[in-house]
Amino acid sequence: MNANQQALVDRWQSFLAKIHERLAEICVEAEAGVRAIAAQHPEDQMPVSNAITGLDHRVRQLRDKIQETWDAQVEDKFSADPEIHDVGLDMKQDSEVLLDEKWSLAKAAWMSEIAREAFGRAMAAMEKPVPCSSCGAPLNLPTRIELVAATCTHCGVVNQAAPSMAIQYYFGWCVQNLADAAALPHRHAVERQRIVADRWRRDRNWAAEPVESLEEWERLERRYWETVAHERARLRNEPVDQKYIDSRMAYFYKYSLESNQQWVRAKGRHGG
Repeated sequence: MNANQQALVDRWQSFLAKIHERLAEICVEAEAGVRAIAAQHPEDQMPVSNAITGLDHRVRQLRDKIQETWDAQVEDKFSADPEIHDVGLDMKQDSEVLLDEKWSLAKAAWMSEIAREAFGRAMAAMEKPVPCSSCGAPLNLPTRIELVAATCTHCGVVNQAAPSMAIQYYFGWCVQNLADAAALPHRHAVERQRIVADRWRRDRNWAAEPVESLEEWERLERRYWETVAHERARLRNEPVDQKYIDSRMAYFYKYSLESNQQWVRAKGRHGG
């Protein structure tokens, strides 16, 4: 890379670094606010979800800034030198991917901390007896985390016993957030594997992706959904929902692998 090429790369890298500095500032600003909202609404997920949606918009604007700057000010400079055009394009993509990863990891850390705080409240709620709606005697419930019908052993009345809001909040929304956080590195691995595969193809005049690469994609995708399902089952102390994994993979086969002719020829219409 000559001096002019290096100078162009350095300027582009400097701009991308500023975008990431701004993301870091947003994360610092947002964390305290999100935690405060969660503390104010300890049994209601909507205020936190709404706050995260607003923050997602701010981060999307940062991502859009990368694309807009590339389109308006940068691409023509890299295009003028075909030797480094893909270098600039890859820097852009790598920066976008890293931005997305940093943001998703930041949100996962906040949601996990909120969930850990909610766990204690859920456990305290589960220690409280649930009285019969007729005689007030404590009900013997098979589970405290689902709506169940329970017959009172004292008066025989059938009760519809629903989990308290604290229990619903943790074992529903919080557990899902914890499961998603545990699986997040696997989602990132999928996304990075696809980038590697696309660049391999680009460097070979867009040759067909090898079946071995597609099989690795399949393995990584399955690992992601298995991690989500296993972590959710562990936290809820229940069997792994294999039907959930199978349904997610069926969708993946239908809309990803089965649209790839290399895969269809090697594996037939239905992969896996």
